[in-house]
This record gives sequence, C-alpha cells and structure tokens, in this order.
Amino acid sequence: MELRLPGIGYKQGTREMVVTAMDPTALVKTVAEPEHWNPVGQQPHGNRPVDKQHRKGIAEYLAAETNFVLNSVVLYAKPQEARFEVAETDQEKAVRPGTLVLHYGAQFDVGDGQHRIAAYSDVMKQHPDEEDPVRIRMRKSGQPVVVVIDANPLHRAQDFTDLQRNTKPQTASLAMSMDRRQAINRLLIELVQDPALPIFGQNSNRVEFFSDSPGKFSAKLFSFKTIRYLSGTVLIGVGQRSTAGWDSAVNAQVSHDQAAASARLRDLWEAMGEWSDIDEIISGARTTADLREKTYLASSGVLYAIAYAVHKAHYDHGIPLRAAVERVGTVSFARVKPEEDASSGEIIPLTRKDTIFAGTLVDPDTGKVGSGRPAWEAASEDLLAVIREK
Repeated sequence: MELRLPGIGYKQGTREMVVTAMDPTALVKTVAEPEHWNPVGQQPHGNRPVDKQHRKGIAEYLAAETNFVLNSVVLYAKPQEARFEVAETDQEKAVRPGTLVLHYGAQFDVGDGQHRIAAYSDVMKQHPDEEDPVRIRMRKSGQPVVVVIDANPLHRAQDFTDLQRNTKPQTASLAMSMDRRQAINRLLIELVQDPALPIFGQNSNRVEFFSDSPGKFSAKLFSFKTIRYLSGTVLIGVGQRSTAGWDSAVNAQVSHDQAAASARLRDLWEAMGEWSDIDEIISGARTTADLREKTYLASSGVLYAIAYAVHKAHYDHGIPLRAAVERVGTVSFARVKPEEDASSGEIIPLTRKDTIFAGTLVDPDTGKVGSGRPAWEAASEDLLAVIREK
C-alpha cells in the first residue's frame, strides 16, 4: 500500500528533492517525533529543543489568521521508503513533474520546520470538532513541503545549518513597518509620514527602516524599532516583560481609542522636535552625525528613559503629556567624559552635575553609555524628578 503525492522533482547536488504540499492533518501524522540534537551523542541527527513560546505564537497565528502564510518545511525520507516517479521523457530535465510515492507506514524526519508542524498539531487538538471553522480551514489548506530523499542521516544537521546561514532575517524595524496587522504599527506609519511632524523629515527620510541602529554617519535620526518602543512605552509604561505581552498591551490600547493614542503620540513627537538639539537638525543647522557624536539623544537607553519618565508624569501624576516632554527638553543631553586630575593623574568620576545620567546610564569612571533596562528605568526616575520640579 502506498501514498502518492503529485510533486515537482529536482536535484541540488546529487540528492533527489521533491516539492509538494500536504494538508496539515495528514502532515502531522506522517512526521516522526523529532529527537533533540546532541552534538556529543550517538544519534546521527536531531533538532534543537522546542521553543514553547515560538510554537504557541505560530499556533495562535494559524487559528486567528484566515489568510495565513507559512514557508515550506524540509522533510527527509530514506530511499527504501520513498521514490519519485517521473515520465521517461522527462528523466533528464532539471525540473521534472511527477509523483512522490511513500511506502505505507513510512514517516518523514523533520529537517527544518518542527515548530510549524507542532503548531499545526496544537491547532488541530484545540479544535477537535469537525465542524469547527478553524479545523475546516486547516483541512482545506495546504502546507508546502520539500522532501529530500537521502540515505545518509548525517546530512540533515548540516542542511539545517546551511539553511539558516543562507537566509537573511528581517531586521525588527523592517518587519514591524511591514506588519500592518498591528494597530500600533499602522498608527506610527501614519505619523512618520505626516508632514506636520517635521522630526521625521520629508517623506520619513529621518526614519531608518532597514536597520535597527542607524550608522554613525547616517542621516537617519531614529530607527522605526526605536520609534515604536519609545511610543509604546509612553502609552503603556513597562509593566509588560515579554515581547508578546508588550505587543498585546500596546495594540489593545491603540485599538481601544486610536484618536486618544494618536493625540498623545503627536504631542510627544511634536514636543521632541522642538528641543533645541533636534530643532537644529530640522532647521538644517546641524547634522544627525553631530548629534550622535555630541549628545546622548541617539542612545536607545536614554530615549527609553525619557519615554518612561513621560509616561509616569502623565499617567501617574496628571501632568499634560506635552508639558512633560517640554520639561525633559530642559535637561542637558551633552556627552561628557571623565577628566584626569592634573596633580595626581587619577580619573575624576562623573557626577550628576556633569550629566543627569551619571551612575545610571553613564558609567561615572569611563563615560560609557549603557542601555540595559534596569539602568534606563533608574534614569527615568531622575528625569521624572525634573519634570515634577518645573
């Protein structure tokens, strides 16, 4: 007894490969339970440990999104358990339509895609009713599959490594700007494109979408990732400690009252654009490279400290958001370095008189700027004190 699947055969190197598709319910039944990779063990291949949160995220996406899309998974079959049949006239072609034949009871080994396959299994278990719309959608859907017919299991770990090495992941800024499913992303794209907010430049030319950190000499002022996290922190604070939790909370707030969220963020970015350091960039009197070199305003930790201080001033102390941002603008963000005592030659540590960030985000002995969360949360308390004093 055999299972026959239409497919397109090809070779990369000497190995036979077949592209086909299977419905998720059939796929999960024809894949062997992945073993964990142990580089000093005796098993010939294996997979990395399952990331439960990643698996859960894919399952939630599959259940919620009608028009979902997942990349192909890579599966392996032994020549004794699978073969590819092709018409005689197509034998020598590089791309050959034909039929993938699996022996009854044969199971694939997972090379790449264990989280996607496990997520399908989770969705099917969570929606067991055959009349459930999610289950019906899964049965009517196809999952692309690349089947490698290979007798040597040692190739599989190497293939996984090669697949990861030859794939360039999106930067967070690019991925977030493309993901219009999230309310916070849609709102921020609208804001950075608004000519009424000159801090973002004409046609958003001061916003870096392709990198998470603009280069030293870049004309970009902020990355989209930084704009997003700064804006979200102003709206919801720091109560969420996971990326998924943060996304959920900030999207819920924006969706609940987009007009209010938009007004607050406009106040934020308008007021920041009026700070003397940034206003000089907008007017053309200063370059962003100079700002980056001589101030802390390109440091993500400093920006997040500002955001959290503004959030607390507005939501905890009732200070109008725009007024809070304006008061932060009175702080000196100039970079400073420890000086050497002329008589002893010892380094004189920085104090709060030198910079408000000494001892939190700025190391007093070296002048180096940190970005860790504990440091910028501590710095936000000092900025909050400035806001409340004004």
